[in-house]
Amino acid sequence: MTQLEIAEMTRSRPLRRVAVTTLTAGLLATVAACGAQSAGTTPGAAAEGPVTVRWIYGDTPSPADLPVLKGLQDGWFENAGIKVVTTPGGEIDQLESVGTGDHDITISGGVELLTKREQGLAVQAVGVVQPLALNALICRPGAGIVANQPKTLAGHRLATADTADTDDVVWQIWREEKGLAGKVEEVSKDAGLPLLYQGVVDCYPDLVTQAGPEQAFGRRPVEFWYARDIGVIGQVIDVNTDFATKHPQAVKAFVDVYARGMQWAAQNQADAVALLRKTSPDLDEKTSAAELKALAGYWVGGYQKNHGYLAMNESTWRATAQVLKASGQLQAMPDLSKVYRTDFLPKRPYTP
Repeated sequence: MTQLEIAEMTRSRPLRRVAVTTLTAGLLATVAACGAQSAGTTPGAAAEGPVTVRWIYGDTPSPADLPVLKGLQDGWFENAGIKVVTTPGGEIDQLESVGTGDHDITISGGVELLTKREQGLAVQAVGVVQPLALNALICRPGAGIVANQPKTLAGHRLATADTADTDDVVWQIWREEKGLAGKVEEVSKDAGLPLLYQGVVDCYPDLVTQAGPEQAFGRRPVEFWYARDIGVIGQVIDVNTDFATKHPQAVKAFVDVYARGMQWAAQNQADAVALLRKTSPDLDEKTSAAELKALAGYWVGGYQKNHGYLAMNESTWRATAQVLKASGQLQAMPDLSKVYRTDFLPKRPYTP
């Protein structure tokens, strides 16, 4: 297989909005119908009766969706007293959709949550999926670029975007901090990863969990974790604030199942990949396995090791808010106690 063929095979995920392969209603129904094989009952919303939770994926299908897929397959949501209705993401801005009340819960970047909240969007974080953002520059081996040495990027051509998109803004903040403004040639990333594989650019922005570049080059590419380098938080679970007020037990139930699903996927990766293939047969099993292995490691930071999946506190958020305030992306330092809530986290932590 040529590098170009591998590039075309690889699912490149832009850092915020992703065109996705839509899960058909039939496939989702098949997954949900397996609920009779429940492995146990999750503390949930029984006190207020069955509550419908409208979940919208950010990028589906992918290993990141396994906590929801597992909850649907084994009936964990149903046992918790909630009915989860899913919607594929893609071109829909899922955080906006939750904030306006078209959906109830989703996943998004922490940077986006902070900026959209300041603009008045009615959303809060109820769990942190990735304590640190996985956004990075993926660079060609042999291009003379050395990991963790930003000065070696100078003089190279990079596929980036000078836009107001929240993830692009993080790159721009890092670029300024490292003194690279005007020292690198930046071209549009719209053409996707083939730009990198064909040698048109030396670096391309992607998630470090993606297995495509390593497969294409036959060895690990050079990675610059620009978001993590400045302490930016990764993906979080977002809830519509009105929904959380009206249905607190339903939110608790959903978060509990999601954390349980993360633990299951991390501890049973072969079974998790099989579930993903069952839902989306066209996915490459080897690529999915590599992505899940990487992703599971990034679900846990120092705080989550002791407090369980999705756990967070003020220090989880403070660095990101400070970076955004210092760069002018936030007009004021937010009241972090209103940005996130810990009362929806599992009472019995699901630890790695």
